[in-house]
Amino acid sequence: MAFLLGLLSLALLARLGYLQLIQHGYYARQALGNQVQGRKVPPRRGIILDRNGEVVVANRAGFRLILVPEQVDDMAGTLGRLAHSGILKREDQSELVESSRRSQPFEAIPIRTGLSDELIARFAVARHQFTGVDIEGLLLREYPLGAAGAHGLGYVSEVSAEDKERLEPEEYAGISHLGKTGVESSYEDYLRGSAGSERVVTNAHGRPLSRTREREPEPGADLLLAIDRNLQAEAYAAMDSRRGAVVAIDPNDGGVLALVSSPAFDPNDFVVGMDREAFAELSRNIDRPMFNRAVRGAYPPGSTIKPMLAFTALTAGHRDAGHTINCRGSFRLSGSSRLFRDWKREGHGAMNLHDAIAQSCDVYFYQLAREMNVEGLHESLVQFGFGAPTGADLIGEAAGIVPSRAWKRANFSDPAQRRWFPGDTVVAGIGQGYLTVTPLQLAQAVAQLAMRGRRYKPRLVEAIRDPAGGSLVRMPPVQTGTLAPEAVEHWSTVVDSMVAVVHGPLGTARETGAGLDFRIAGKTGTSQVRAMPQDDEEIPEEVEERFRDHSLFVAFAPVHDPVIALAVIVENAGSGSGAAAEVASRLLETYLAGNAPPDLVARAQ
Repeated sequence: MAFLLGLLSLALLARLGYLQLIQHGYYARQALGNQVQGRKVPPRRGIILDRNGEVVVANRAGFRLILVPEQVDDMAGTLGRLAHSGILKREDQSELVESSRRSQPFEAIPIRTGLSDELIARFAVARHQFTGVDIEGLLLREYPLGAAGAHGLGYVSEVSAEDKERLEPEEYAGISHLGKTGVESSYEDYLRGSAGSERVVTNAHGRPLSRTREREPEPGADLLLAIDRNLQAEAYAAMDSRRGAVVAIDPNDGGVLALVSSPAFDPNDFVVGMDREAFAELSRNIDRPMFNRAVRGAYPPGSTIKPMLAFTALTAGHRDAGHTINCRGSFRLSGSSRLFRDWKREGHGAMNLHDAIAQSCDVYFYQLAREMNVEGLHESLVQFGFGAPTGADLIGEAAGIVPSRAWKRANFSDPAQRRWFPGDTVVAGIGQGYLTVTPLQLAQAVAQLAMRGRRYKPRLVEAIRDPAGGSLVRMPPVQTGTLAPEAVEHWSTVVDSMVAVVHGPLGTARETGAGLDFRIAGKTGTSQVRAMPQDDEEIPEEVEERFRDHSLFVAFAPVHDPVIALAVIVENAGSGSGAAAEVASRLLETYLAGNAPPDLVARAQ
């Protein structure tokens, strides 16, 4: 027994000597792992509400997996084990390794966001195997409207390596997500807030033992939009995943009531991180769901510009309201064999300006364009806001094209093509040729008609709310143009003609007007996707779907006290009196049901 006790004592002494003398350095370094670290506390991102105070962008509680590089001995091995456990996606490993090299050693790197309860439980069981890896709570963005609000509201996603290279590190320290498109991007500086700071005592494995808050984070400001949530959802539903766009504006101040590009995508998918395969499939989609047609799509406006040209013709003296022409179904320039056909092959007969708008007579506007010339057409369209961005509070807005002689010289290298031909002027008179506009520009121009010449800059955000005190900073309407307010008679002539489009016995949208309980001013439009031969006799149903004409419709209502102006484009859907007019009438009924002036409600009853 004495011998056995002595042997055990020697073994114990040897072990103590080994730990104290030989392993001293190792355990000293481990002890230093129990250290105090400074960490940033992310702020609450501001929420976004519609014009009626309903939430359209919110925050929800979530969890993410983070990794601190300086606490991980084998980065590749740790990530590999996480992937093997099904906690991490295998395709993300190489990117995370590269991200850890670019980051500060003490900076926590998010390696998976939006953890499910199952993944949290799976990690908790194996947590002891992953030194330097932990779960933390955070607020994740939530988009209740889903795809219906994708292009107007935008979305946030995790701060990428490219973002870090262009951003100020101090401003985004502790902030994991960044606004990428839409309002989320345009108002990023207001929404994101400022990170706070805290001192965290961690053990040797990087597990937090205690926290001391040094500075509270400052939450981001809330945004109040002009958008009507119900109208926005109805607009997307009315498009029924067809390619196109809808923009509705309050003509009294430029507030954007709805902005829809269809088809779209679910912005919630970007918050937690979309895998490469899903993103590649979305990017390859032939219908381009990520392309914002409402502000970046450039379309020939077709006959929707006829009221604008008519007003300019009246004020500039090119026409008087009673001037009549005889439409025989086609128009020919002097000395040319080319025929410019009317959509009604047999012709409309005697046409004055009112009838030409109501029945959309192309021959009338062919002749008018020839008399106005390219300079007159250019001036007419520019004064309604075409050819330049509207200035709306969205990034990436297209300018469209209002062609001119100078424009053609600047944009064609072939000398034969740089010349402006009389035929270019003629087709521009019915919204074809080189002329292109965005749905947002078209809606703004119709709003200007509704206000008899006053034009306002479109804006999605109406006010910014201080998250601390709740005080509001209003975004005042910005008037960007005033066009001949004294020409009351000419405005009445044009507006009455647009009313006849919908409610007249021969109006191109009379079938739409027959089902309405209120009167609107509207204009149909049909724009060609490709040039057609002179002797074209194609049946629309036999034309390949993507080569069919675009369907357009613009309108405002009520006629004498307008509260909404809109533009609808349905790609490759044919006549504007069909698909686009149906969408527009549905939206006007939805909006006016709760927003019509009292006198209109009384008349409807």
